[in-house]
Amino acid sequence: MTASETNILAKTRAEEHEADIWGEFYIPPYFNRLSLKTATKSTYIIGKRGCGKTMLLKYLDYHTAFSKRRIDVPNNEVSHIGIYWRVDTQFCNSLNFRGLNEYEWISIFESYFALVVAIEIVRSLKVIGESHFKSFTSEAFESSCLFSLPDFHSDYPEQLNRLESFLESSRRKFSSWVSNVSVYQKPFLPPGKTFLEEMIKDIRKIKGLENASFYIYIDEVENLVPYQRRVLNSFLKHSQKPLIVSFTSKELSKETATTGAESINATHDFNLFSLDEEFLDENERKLFFAEVFLANLDLAKNNRDSELLKVLRDINSLENRNEEFYKQKILSDIKKRFPSKTYNELANNAINESRTMTVLNERIAKGISNHPTKILLEDFLQYKNIPEALIIVPALLNRPKQTPEKILSELNNYSTSKKSAFDTLISNNLVGALLELYRPYKGLCPIYSGFDTFCTMANNNLRHFLILCYKALEVADLTDENQYEISVETQARAAYEAADRLIREIKTFAPLGERLRMFVLRLGSVFRTLQSTPAMSEPEQNQFTINSGNRVLSDEETNFISEAIKHSIITEQLETKTKSMIGRDMVDYQLNPIYSPYFQISYRRKRKIEISVEQFQVLAFGTENDYKELSKKLAKNNKLTENNNIQADIWQ
Repeated sequence: MTASETNILAKTRAEEHEADIWGEFYIPPYFNRLSLKTATKSTYIIGKRGCGKTMLLKYLDYHTAFSKRRIDVPNNEVSHIGIYWRVDTQFCNSLNFRGLNEYEWISIFESYFALVVAIEIVRSLKVIGESHFKSFTSEAFESSCLFSLPDFHSDYPEQLNRLESFLESSRRKFSSWVSNVSVYQKPFLPPGKTFLEEMIKDIRKIKGLENASFYIYIDEVENLVPYQRRVLNSFLKHSQKPLIVSFTSKELSKETATTGAESINATHDFNLFSLDEEFLDENERKLFFAEVFLANLDLAKNNRDSELLKVLRDINSLENRNEEFYKQKILSDIKKRFPSKTYNELANNAINESRTMTVLNERIAKGISNHPTKILLEDFLQYKNIPEALIIVPALLNRPKQTPEKILSELNNYSTSKKSAFDTLISNNLVGALLELYRPYKGLCPIYSGFDTFCTMANNNLRHFLILCYKALEVADLTDENQYEISVETQARAAYEAADRLIREIKTFAPLGERLRMFVLRLGSVFRTLQSTPAMSEPEQNQFTINSGNRVLSDEETNFISEAIKHSIITEQLETKTKSMIGRDMVDYQLNPIYSPYFQISYRRKRKIEISVEQFQVLAFGTENDYKELSKKLAKNNKLTENNNIQADIWQ
């Protein structure tokens, strides 16, 4: 890959893109379902990291809607002038205490918000004037006035072309005051919502802007101080055209109160959309993931007017993208680039590869030595023609109630297409057996390959999918491999490196980043230890349930779980409506499958372990010595369970 291609493909985060993303945003299949351009009340968009939330907001923002690169800007575009405001968490958090009571800060924050939005409104009009929008020009911007503003303060200029610099000066003075509350005199600030409403009334009197409506999208609202959320909740509750305030966050904010006696709710005050839930259709999700990757390749090659890019940029092409011919072509292209093999094919490859065959021979021989028998290694090796069965033999030989004679008999039945216990054993154990076979070769297990597998490991997260794909391209480039058909081995190595990168990234997830990273390393190591037990009675454990203990989860522990879910480190699934012993609904938590290649554990949602509240506390907060003791105990308990509950008969 060239330097420019690498630079384009390295951008997997929306924050790495410019404010103007015209031509770089691909219309997601759910776009029309959101009805954002025609909304008459507020919208609350929630979505985990990497779901595409920020790119959606940048597409709605005025920098993109009125981009100079957009040749045809329709006359009705001003009916939705989007303003994307990503909360400056550090600054907003400083608007608290400092010798002032909360009531004073409420008034101050409302004025600060109005100041920030007012600046963006003026900037949006300037951008509109410089765009290809024909009804409002730069000349009109220079000559327009907002006559009501001097009524708020005699210093406020009515000329639109002077207003931005004046408001910016006001913001700088405000920032200086915030840093020196007890020393500086409080500067004059605009009176919140009233100021914005009057400002917009004046704007709508300007020729060409009669239908101007402003949609304010506040990102990461959950990170604000509680009183600030109440202020913004008031803006949201009373939103109506031409000023509508909407929220976005990783999860729905629990703060629903306003600054008055009211509260906000999804029934009356806003439309709630979860981007994660909008992508629950697996086929729709896979198609869009493939479209985004292939389109980004076109951009990287500077083929900016490819047919695919034209289709993905055009809202009117959504229906055409549902046509079967189109879908088959896209999926065919992506699967050619990231080919996969069936588990049976992977087993056959392992049998024919000297290093893995050596490992298999050693494990079969060791398993035979556990039994008083005359059966030899060679007796099993005659069944190389059924590798999917032969590979799980070491696990069976380590199950106390199985004998080499029984296993050989079942192998013979399976090889001759007779009814055999292997019909069930293969489906339950083959993936675990492959993982064990490749465990000595860190990062090279071929089960982590193929487009469908990449989608599963990405777990509904577009960013994670792109990281997997781009890392595969990078590894192929470094090894001079054909980048149009990347080998299974290269994909597996890339999956390991991607997982390693994403685990390192966890420490940036404030405020519990380093603690969350340690939790992932501990949990993944526990699953790896449990999956590597010789008998493999539970070969694909990657979930846990907290269902016992001498107490309920503490607030600290509950908050930790919430943070882990918010950052998609674990996912949750309700197991049963029945209350558990610790007073909670039974919930299964799965370690995000994107991390599975790092630990060489299964990425499939299959089996779980049950832990107590106290054991969870050790995984999340315990010392290293505490964790080591817990790890030993879990491994020991798992071994005891195997010995006591192992399949009593190979036919089961």
